[in-house]
Amino acid sequence: MADFGAMILMDNGNPFVTPQSTPFCLYGKYTFNSSANGNSQQVAQNIALNADYPVMVFIKTTNTAQPTPVMSYRNVSNIYVAGVNPYNQSFTLTAYVFAIFPQTLPKWGLAVWDAAGKLVLTNESRVLSDLQTVGAPGASGGINIDQTLNGSWAVAPAQLGQTVIVNNATQPPTVYTINAYSSCRSDGNKTRINAGGVSTGTGSPGGGTNTGVSLTAINTAAYD
Repeated sequence: MADFGAMILMDNGNPFVTPQSTPFCLYGKYTFNSSANGNSQQVAQNIALNADYPVMVFIKTTNTAQPTPVMSYRNVSNIYVAGVNPYNQSFTLTAYVFAIFPQTLPKWGLAVWDAAGKLVLTNESRVLSDLQTVGAPGASGGINIDQTLNGSWAVAPAQLGQTVIVNNATQPPTVYTINAYSSCRSDGNKTRINAGGVSTGTGSPGGGTNTGVSLTAINTAAYD
């Protein structure tokens, strides 16, 4: 227990204690529509964010017929978010950006400052909570993840593996690699989370790699 501060029970019953804990709060929700790029539909956007703010990003797309892999990474003072559907199926990408950043003092309610005097939590803060693991580390994780959840969910993007394709119709045979990333497709009622390749090709699978990681997802009902 802290020498000073506050202890708050979250909806799931877990305690949240200050000043030992500084929460990730919703910094912003961002929605982008895909556009054609050759034979694919793509989103590629930078979201401005102070380089000093720790950040976590969760992404979902609309329910395309084929997987739409998504990705995200930090680019100094921007967060890069992207998605690609190599089957030329249009989609909408929604990114939920959570960060540790100074909160805005509300007109009334609860306000908590840390020991350094930074406002870290108010009654208006939308705290990142109720994380859910999707897939199991190892052979069942990574490129082999395929799980459908009830409701609308978003996933923290990750690379899941690679598939090697061999096209014996060419001489010599053509061998190429397709990178697979997390895909999170939601129609609002159900969400399918699985692996999706960033490109397509003609040929037969000839092996590949599996990162074997599990994924982390959030129910977006609290943030929409």
